[in-house]
Amino acid sequence: MRSARYRIIAIVLLFSVLSCHRLVPSVGKARDVVVVSSIPDTALIVENIQRYRYVPQREPTFVFIFTPDTMLKNLKQFHSLFLYGSLKDDFIYELLNPEAREATLRDTFNLFKMENLWAKHQTVVILAVSEPDYTPAGIRKYRDMISRILEESCYRTVKRSFYEKDMDKKIKAQLAKFGWEMDVPAGWIIDTTYKTENFVFVHTHYPDRSVFLYKEKISSALSDSMVIKKRNELTKKYYNGDYVFSELTKVESIEFKGMKGLRVNGVWQNDSLVAGGPFLSYFLTRGDSLFVIDGILFLPGERKTDYIMGLEVMMNSFRIVE
Repeated sequence: MRSARYRIIAIVLLFSVLSCHRLVPSVGKARDVVVVSSIPDTALIVENIQRYRYVPQREPTFVFIFTPDTMLKNLKQFHSLFLYGSLKDDFIYELLNPEAREATLRDTFNLFKMENLWAKHQTVVILAVSEPDYTPAGIRKYRDMISRILEESCYRTVKRSFYEKDMDKKIKAQLAKFGWEMDVPAGWIIDTTYKTENFVFVHTHYPDRSVFLYKEKISSALSDSMVIKKRNELTKKYYNGDYVFSELTKVESIEFKGMKGLRVNGVWQNDSLVAGGPFLSYFLTRGDSLFVIDGILFLPGERKTDYIMGLEVMMNSFRIVE
């Protein structure tokens, strides 16, 4: 069953690659997701597919654009679409080939991912169920996978926008002197005041964002409490007393370019400045060294998800210079 499903997807992807030169560019803001069904159930989708991040207010990741299938032709150029329905819905039936229809009848519901179906740089997620009554169960079964695919599509859109900007080659060269490299857009400023302490940061305004890089000898094993404590020590010293708001902070294991470590996603606060916002940190180990990459955003009263994703793109360009 699984191999058949992957084969269907592979055929669609191959067709998309071969026909990509004939496709129009995709449209829409990074967080836009067009949701298509015969009768859109907004509550079902928001409850199961929406994801939130604390910035520090709870902010939704996706901006859903709900539309009936009869209006699909007007919105099929968007970069992210989620289509759901049963084989009795013409728009679902016609999108699937005979093998996919047969698999859906056999399995009750199936999830398909199609790239560049109607536009360049486009992701289309299709949930197909054999009977209309099975739709809610299918949504609940695949909700985490659907959300993850749509988040990845959002991130890729932000990444494309990031690399459409000019990068500052001088800053990249300066960072290389410390044994690091990172893509930094033009207009950012580097601060090496604490370079002798292996702490360097880059920053910009409108909105206020900064990313710092830090290195030290490993003194203890990485743990949730250790990385929060270490970040608090660094930001107290170099960022005028910032600290982690632990209740809204999540720590998870990651692998990053051959290094193991922890990813910290949460909220920073500064009581003396009466300020706060989202941050993202990577704590990475290599040999006997600990590397910390940390990005913060200050943008009160505005949507923040696109900007924090932009910081993530920038941080993900980090590499160690041999």
